[in-house]
Amino acid sequence: MEKLQNEPQKTVVAAALGECVHVAGINRFLRLAEMAGWRTLFLGPAVPIEEVLRVAVEEKADLVAVSYRLTPETGERLLAEFAEAADELHETGVRFAFAGTPPVAERAEAMGFFEKVYYGGEPAETVLGYLKGLPAGILQESDFPQTTIERIAWKNPFPLLRHHFGLPTVEDSIPGIKQIAEAHAIDVISLGIDQDAQANFFHPERQNPRRYGAGGVPVRSADDYRALYAASRRGNFPLMRTYSGTDDFIALAEMYVNTIHIAWCAIPIFWFNQMDGRGPWDLEGSIREHQRVMKWYGERNIPVEINEPHHWGMRDAPDSVFVVSAYLSAYNARAYGVKDYIAQLMFNSPAELSDTMD
Repeated sequence: MEKLQNEPQKTVVAAALGECVHVAGINRFLRLAEMAGWRTLFLGPAVPIEEVLRVAVEEKADLVAVSYRLTPETGERLLAEFAEAADELHETGVRFAFAGTPPVAERAEAMGFFEKVYYGGEPAETVLGYLKGLPAGILQESDFPQTTIERIAWKNPFPLLRHHFGLPTVEDSIPGIKQIAEAHAIDVISLGIDQDAQANFFHPERQNPRRYGAGGVPVRSADDYRALYAASRRGNFPLMRTYSGTDDFIALAEMYVNTIHIAWCAIPIFWFNQMDGRGPWDLEGSIREHQRVMKWYGERNIPVEINEPHHWGMRDAPDSVFVVSAYLSAYNARAYGVKDYIAQLMFNSPAELSDTMD
């Protein structure tokens, strides 16, 4: 993401034109420009045309970015005046970009003066691609950090968005993952796999055909996982994570790392065993196995999420149990060497909780 060494730094001058005082979009654009290695100059809200062009000449701007978010008719007249005044600068090779509400953006695009016009709904990654000079603004996998902590820092101050996904067949899940990635909708695909995959992946003799696809995608081989991950290699190249499983924890962990490059693993403490019917281990044995797999991920600097508190909350446990389990989750993760801890906060669980109670 950093500017190449010895590459001259480009300058962008940006402003809200005329009487427009809306600057949130411009600030976002300039932040992305800085990430792409540009020198940015923000002139502020309600800037006269002459001032924008004066600074552009004085600062030897490579790009002038302006916005207008008020009445389309007024905006169209203002942009026509701007284009006429900036024509000489345009002919010298200075580039111009515009952003506004869709009605104003439509009129700006119809003028044919602006190299790039933004309507306000474009993903940040697309804007970043344009600023990096990539063809059609299309980014490659190397432009997106592929570890959780790096991606959090890269996307700051915006949060990473995760969503659970897994359809009852691998064949249906693959195009679904492609669609999610191409939409730039989320940063982390939380791969939901069916119960037999979680408990019996390495034990086909224990699998029940009647449970096929129950609760998620029925992955039955490492190649299934590879195919699902390959489907995500487009769009904004989202990370992928899944659950620790309910048996053969270390073997599953090794496969997750090798196939879906797991962003972090979700591990319980007390659940997913004989107690809730989702795994073969007894309570004490599963606790020990969960601690062992925490240690395994910690040794490899892979973040861990302990998805424990909300399991109690969904079963109407009192607040004291919910809070204590949250403490035990973080305590166990640290004790077993986890460096980066994902704390899951599932609000409205159970549904009777108010926002104040959360």
